[in-house]
Amino acid sequence: MEINKGDVTFTESRRVLFMGAGLGLVLVVLAIAAFSSGKATGVTGLGVVFLIGAAWLFASAWSNRNAGDKPLMVLKEDGIWFFNADRMLPYTSIEGIEIETYCTHKDIQFNSTFHITPEKIETVPTFQYGRSDSFLNKPGATKGRAFRKHVVVFRYGRLRDADGKLVDMDDLAEELNYRINRAYEAEAAILVPTSAANDPLSHVQ
Repeated sequence: MEINKGDVTFTESRRVLFMGAGLGLVLVVLAIAAFSSGKATGVTGLGVVFLIGAAWLFASAWSNRNAGDKPLMVLKEDGIWFFNADRMLPYTSIEGIEIETYCTHKDIQFNSTFHITPEKIETVPTFQYGRSDSFLNKPGATKGRAFRKHVVVFRYGRLRDADGKLVDMDDLAEELNYRINRAYEAEAAILVPTSAANDPLSHVQ
């Protein structure tokens, strides 16, 4: 993904929908096999566990049936817009990022973590993301804490760009780092002339 100067919009792939439905079917087959193998208490109990797991996966798949219909995240000039936030997250509020570049088959969702500068925690938007959303593997960003640090965690099945192509996570990290560094440089450029203008020995008029 090339570095962009304008807005960059991302939608979600149907990873959760397909993986949830596929893994759910596998568990149903295993449950049927467990019930058919005999009436032993242990085997029957295992079949019940498989059915419960299948029900959860099917529910997750159904909850994500509209994946890709709307933008999940937009990289704008001054910050990141998340679809479930009440305002943008400024780039200058982010002191570090962790973009998950690999997701195993047992992990349905990817995570991206944005570490927030402690002095700018008040600039973090409010997110609409509840426990039921997390349980059903719905996409969305949420605010939390990790190792006593403030973070914003963004969960999603897989991201697609405006052309519908799957996004390379290394390219996404590069794009984010570029925009964050540029925002900090712009902020510093504003502060330096202001202080210099108050210096009587400065050439700044």
